Amino acid sequence: MKNKIINAFDQADQYANHAVLQRQVVHTLAGRLPALSQPRILELGCGTGLLSQQLLARWPQSPLVCSDISHAMVRRCRTTLGERANLLYAVMDGEQPAVRPGFDLIATSMVLQWFTEPLRSLSALHALLAPGGLLAFATLGAETFREWQTACTALGLAHGLAPRPAAAAWQQAWPTAGAARIWEERITLHHPSGLAFLQNLRALGAHLPTPGYHPLTAGQLRRLLRSLEHAETGQGFAITYHVLYGLFGKT
Repeated sequence: MKNKIINAFDQADQYANHAVLQRQVVHTLAGRLPALSQPRILELGCGTGLLSQQLLARWPQSPLVCSDISHAMVRRCRTTLGERANLLYAVMDGEQPAVRPGFDLIATSMVLQWFTEPLRSLSALHALLAPGGLLAFATLGAETFREWQTACTALGLAHGLAPRPAAAAWQQAWPTAGAARIWEERITLHHPSGLAFLQNLRALGAHLPTPGYHPLTAGQLRRLLRSLEHAETGQGFAITYHVLYGLFGKT
């Protein structure tokens, strides 16, 4: 599955042109970051540099490690940000971070949902933080694509979506009790058609179903998309993203 994820994001050369939701989420996450004095920063899943740019704008002199599991994404981020003395680029699996502890801030947006065991990964990220450090993240919640899930159930079809931990599960998994704050947001995006939605996911490298899922036949997919499209309203295809934002501290 990791290789499939890498391949999907390696091929997402139009990511920046389709990342409407991702830009919105990064803006919200960056707005929640507290005042820190030149923190040492690790970014997981830097992608094309959407969050990296926000971090550099806030802390232009801070040491920043921009990492991603996809070599192509790291290259795109490097193209966006260029070379700076305080920047380091790394191809790295965020679930097996190959860095030494001591970061004041670990930031990641729309990445943890791709982890094999996202809740278990929190202990490793906690260990990488310096005392008083902060993990700031945005990830997808269980109600993401709820329209898709409901329509699949109504038609007797498997939806192929991975289960997502609830907000409380994230808080409970954090090793420092009482230091985990989380917020939820639901964002509905409109696409001209169901096909346009699927094409957008593929352009983002975010089209992979859960392991073991058997793809729908062409006929099943057409029926599913027809049931979700609302051309008469002028809104086409509406889909909801359930986003969780977390600020988790280490004492």
